[in-house]
Amino acid sequence: MMKKKSLLIILFFSVIFSVYSQDTVQVVTYNLLRFNSSTDRNLDFENIMNYISPDVLIVQEMVNNEGVLNFQNNILKNIDNKYLSADFIDDENTDIDQALFYNQNKFEFISTSKLDGDPRPIYIFELRHKETEVNFLVFNLHLKASKGSDNEARRRDQVVDLKNYLSEMDDYFYVVAGDLNIYSTNEDAYNELFSITESGKGNLHDLVSLSGTYNNPDYSIIHTQSTRTTQFGGGSHGGLDDRFDFILFSDSLMFSDRVFVIDSSYKTVGNDGKHYNLAINEQPNFSVPSDISNSLHNASDHLPVSVNIIFSKEKIYRDVLNFESNKLNENILIYPNPSKTKIKINSKILLINSIQVYDNSGRIILSKNINSNTTEIDISNLLLGSYWIRLNFYFGSKNFKIIKN
Repeated sequence: MMKKKSLLIILFFSVIFSVYSQDTVQVVTYNLLRFNSSTDRNLDFENIMNYISPDVLIVQEMVNNEGVLNFQNNILKNIDNKYLSADFIDDENTDIDQALFYNQNKFEFISTSKLDGDPRPIYIFELRHKETEVNFLVFNLHLKASKGSDNEARRRDQVVDLKNYLSEMDDYFYVVAGDLNIYSTNEDAYNELFSITESGKGNLHDLVSLSGTYNNPDYSIIHTQSTRTTQFGGGSHGGLDDRFDFILFSDSLMFSDRVFVIDSSYKTVGNDGKHYNLAINEQPNFSVPSDISNSLHNASDHLPVSVNIIFSKEKIYRDVLNFESNKLNENILIYPNPSKTKIKINSKILLINSIQVYDNSGRIILSKNINSNTTEIDISNLLLGSYWIRLNFYFGSKNFKIIKN
């Protein structure tokens, strides 16, 4: 009965999605590490962009307009002619600025403006989604770097300026993204980002719910810097141990039923959660192929952060598209874990299509088609240690750690 019910739900949503037009837009923020007219890193960036294929690319540390032209003409256009750059403002008070590139098949460019600040402006890029005619704003930030009370105060002050601006805005769909250089959720800048304004407008949301200092091995899956353990080409080294790069979301993107973020799509590209204080290209990397991890290592000391946003003319059942949120864990039972012989799996809501079990080198050691809400796997022949099990559903997948004892 449960199987029939799940199939009916899936068929129902398949019909809904086929009738109503929707567009999935991939938004990526990426600190390019002082990118200019030099072509030394172009092949690595081209490799990364081809792998990610963003629709909206939000970048920091663009040195000048020559760098914008280099990235557009010698990297993005080698992949696809669909990419254009937004108008670039080369601010005279800073040697690195922010830029934006977009898929012209999906968006048209409206304007670039800025909020002056210290150490550099916040840039505001306005696009219009062609199919839905919805205006979409990007606030591109690069806050003051480094620890210390003075630097924390400068980050806070610029966030306060941003929040004051947002509090007077009309009800737009927007993201606040970039290199925020925030070390902890206890920082004033972080708390100001999520403060409630008097107007009730300008609220922001972070899809990462972890709190405290980000340099923590338990938080390794969210780290975005540094990709390197050796110093070369400028930038930071010391391995992956900080979360500096963010994409934050407006109320409208969190609660609309036509234009909204897919919570479960938020990720740090190339971070498999197993590279705390390590270089991103130290193998194995379970998140990306080795050539991509090498390019991520060589191109910049930051990793890209990516998320998908739905644009639709009609109402969408966003709870289905957002099924792989943290709440999904509450509806999946994997037990006993650790185990010596067999592990049972029970998905209370979603039908499991198939499962794979991986060892820590990324090798598939068990694969099984399920098409059921419950199953059992025999691990009695496995060596003692930890493994990863991937549950594949109709709308995505979820990984869990299991232990053979």
